[in-house]
Amino acid sequence: MKRLMTLALLTAMLSVHPVASKAAAPVADEAIFVEGTRYSAVFEAPQRRWRLLSADGRDVRLRVADSCALGSAPPPGLWLLTRDGQGQPTLLAPSATALPAGHSGQVRLLDCDQAAAGPLSAMAVPRVLLDWLTEHSGSVYVAR
Repeated sequence: MKRLMTLALLTAMLSVHPVASKAAAPVADEAIFVEGTRYSAVFEAPQRRWRLLSADGRDVRLRVADSCALGSAPPPGLWLLTRDGQGQPTLLAPSATALPAGHSGQVRLLDCDQAAAGPLSAMAVPRVLLDWLTEHSGSVYVAR
């Protein structure tokens, strides 16, 4: 009887181990990005829509007009809003964001009537959106 209990206990312990290791390393996908905690703006590239998540809980939704040439939208994932060497707002991909081969991991944000210059990818947005992002956002989630 004692041998049977030991065998049952050992079997139970071994069957729990794989489940515990899977839970310890969550998959980096959209399920871990919780609105308002990891990002304060959402960009839906195919629809050219933005959703700004303000601190007071009121979302602002807008669509970029056709007259504002988009340039190259960032690949899906989380992007940090920083400034480049010239002080220009730039989206920077953290290491968890999957990038296509050859992508620099940086996308410069420009005003709609500003011309892109330099080797970095660039994306045009309306001035009011550019101002809001630089003042209120530290990160942007680019949706699929």
